[in-house]
Amino acid sequence: MSQRENIIEHAMNMFVSQGIKAVRMDDIARELSISKRTLYELFGDKEELLYQSIICFTRMGNEKRQEQIKQIDNRLEVMIFALRDMITQTPIASRLRRNMQRFYPSVYKRLEDDLTAQHRENMRMWIKHCVKDGYLTATADSDYVLKILIDSTQGIMYADSFDAHETQEMVAYISYAIVIFIRGLCTPKGIEVIDSTFNKYFGNIQLSSTL
Repeated sequence: MSQRENIIEHAMNMFVSQGIKAVRMDDIARELSISKRTLYELFGDKEELLYQSIICFTRMGNEKRQEQIKQIDNRLEVMIFALRDMITQTPIASRLRRNMQRFYPSVYKRLEDDLTAQHRENMRMWIKHCVKDGYLTATADSDYVLKILIDSTQGIMYADSFDAHETQEMVAYISYAIVIFIRGLCTPKGIEVIDSTFNKYFGNIQLSSTL
């Protein structure tokens, strides 16, 4: 691992655990026992280091997810697993997004531009594959389904009724909203997959109580 990569990974962990606003370049330099001048020579300013750190955070999450889904043999279960994984990261992601939007809007905009398109394309392909494989009905238009999934998730993430101490409740709401919506699009074949994997991936949230 190069010095630059090492700095990015350490800074990422500090931003996630301590908060974007709270972590200063001085803190990062002290943590790594390097000079602040070295940080500025490598990254220019805190915004660039923050951007690279969030890119690293996202990439590491994606790589871990891709390794885990290698063991799953149908695309609907892959989609449910990936959604569960993203949902469990929602409290952290929501906090990071809020803080970036408030304190570092240019970094927020840059990340949205660079990451959102790829994330949506991945979701769109999952939906299309699930239709092709017979898990979702042919009426499940990928663009509309994608918009509803994203709007539902973001609406819950940014709801004023949730605060930093209600992360489990937020996760539960998003789980219900997304999984029940997807179940409504399923063919009988897809419903079997949803019902057999829900408890496996969503633990103590009971799907049957909502139907």
